[in-house]
Amino acid sequence: MKKLNIRPKRTVRVVLFTNEENGMRGGNGYRDAHRADAANHILMIESDGGVFKPQGFGFTGPDAAMAMVQEIGGLIERSIPGAGAITKGGGGADIGPIMALGVPGMGLNVDGTRYFWYHHTDADTVDKLDPKEVAQCAAVMAIMAYVVADMPTRLPR
Repeated sequence: MKKLNIRPKRTVRVVLFTNEENGMRGGNGYRDAHRADAANHILMIESDGGVFKPQGFGFTGPDAAMAMVQEIGGLIERSIPGAGAITKGGGGADIGPIMALGVPGMGLNVDGTRYFWYHHTDADTVDKLDPKEVAQCAAVMAIMAYVVADMPTRLPR
């Protein structure tokens, strides 16, 4: 978004969480730091399955919000075929704590067939990634974040 010099109506915040497997300190800390302004959070999106070929998102939120993000999925599908599906049930461990306060959430779904080949091993290095798939994951996350942040109305709660 910065490179394209486009600014949505609402703020897009990128958060890099830590300590998921070791006590959820990142997700819990974010929730605790933003508990008072959780109502201002429109949507939380998590990517925690690797950066393999994107296959859409799982979404947790009201049906009216689901319909809106499914329309955005249609935009994504036109740009990256196979990446625009929006299914019920999504989020992630790191965003779960703030989702429990009523913030809708979604998780990026990717082709997970290679995820556990290297996951959390010394061989889990960037050379195993396909740069095209990494770019596609970044693109679908950016499209979803931008469009949700720039819509005339907020996602319903």
